[in-house]
Amino acid sequence: MKDFKHTIRDFIQRNALLRAEDRLLVCVSGGADSVALLRVLISLGYTCRAVHCNFHLRAEESNRDETFVRNLCQQLGVELDVMDFDTASYATKHKISIEMAAREQRYEAFEKLRMQHGLDAICVGHHAEDSAETILLNLIRGTGIDGLTGIRPLSGRIVRPLLNVTRSDNTDYLNSLGQTWVDDSTNATDDYARNRIRHRLLPLMEEINPAAVQNILTTARNLRGTADICDSKVTDEAATTLLHHYLAPYGYNSTQVQNLLEALRNHRSTLIPRSVASLQATIPSLRFTIEKAGAGDLCRSNDILYLDMRRLTAPLTLRRWHEGDRFCPFGMGGRTKLVSDLLTDARLSRTERENQMVLCIGDDIAWVVGLRSDERFRVTSTTTEMLVVERI
Repeated sequence: MKDFKHTIRDFIQRNALLRAEDRLLVCVSGGADSVALLRVLISLGYTCRAVHCNFHLRAEESNRDETFVRNLCQQLGVELDVMDFDTASYATKHKISIEMAAREQRYEAFEKLRMQHGLDAICVGHHAEDSAETILLNLIRGTGIDGLTGIRPLSGRIVRPLLNVTRSDNTDYLNSLGQTWVDDSTNATDDYARNRIRHRLLPLMEEINPAAVQNILTTARNLRGTADICDSKVTDEAATTLLHHYLAPYGYNSTQVQNLLEALRNHRSTLIPRSVASLQATIPSLRFTIEKAGAGDLCRSNDILYLDMRRLTAPLTLRRWHEGDRFCPFGMGGRTKLVSDLLTDARLSRTERENQMVLCIGDDIAWVVGLRSDERFRVTSTTTEMLVVERI
């Protein structure tokens, strides 16, 4: 499934989880999620070594899982390490739950194995619903901000490439490959609180809103941003949280804010305020500020543009003009004009014409910089806030 591969690849790139040359230790239990993780990482060209943990908690089923993983890795040509743990004794000794004992044992062992083989990262198969379940479990138990931020894609050397897909996405991918997996019988019971959330609470929430899981994860991402702001950390989550807080009153939703950040990462010419706290930004040649309308007379100059904030419903970009570009010059009653004709009227030199920039809102030109603004985005008597763009 190309879409699944592309989704995982894009998630890895967007979150800077792995480099193409990284050598990976992939944790494979034999379940659908870990098998999907191994198969997709191999298909994306990563060098992988697998590790399987036998905790000896499910009698013959534990041995069945180990045999399945051994056969799978042999078929795929992947080197495998199998680790045995006496989890019950460890839990009793340290007076912790079986679940916590298994977690502590495996992550400590994974790091030792990674260092032993000189590998770059440890990849585990947590997916979107695992993160949502963790959030709900912490919420029920009582927690602070950190407990509501979900599972992070990157924690030290631990990488979780599947956090953007669901359990059914993983099984659909495996079915498309004709790849089998094994099921852990304990996942079907309601003996654990996490299982009750998985089998009862989440399905009920999805009856109320089919997008419940995704909305929980969006909220968690915003809370990660809040936590990062409190810790004075400069992160994408912090930027998203701040931008959403300040831009939501102007009609921007969370997806549009994320798109703005994506544009900033990929196109240096994309413009939004870099310091959201002050809502001011300066880039080469242009300065942006937000001001209240009606505070005084506007300075009439070709070097200053005033835009009604209500009209900023798409990303703001700066680019060179293209042949065929049209806009609605201010004062022409909504009639359009070719940018090329405006440049001819202005009697610009060839070099000036070639380097002429236009400021766009989405696909629409708002300003032929230094020459003429567009009628559609102008400040009116009903404007309450305006974006002021100055050529400096």
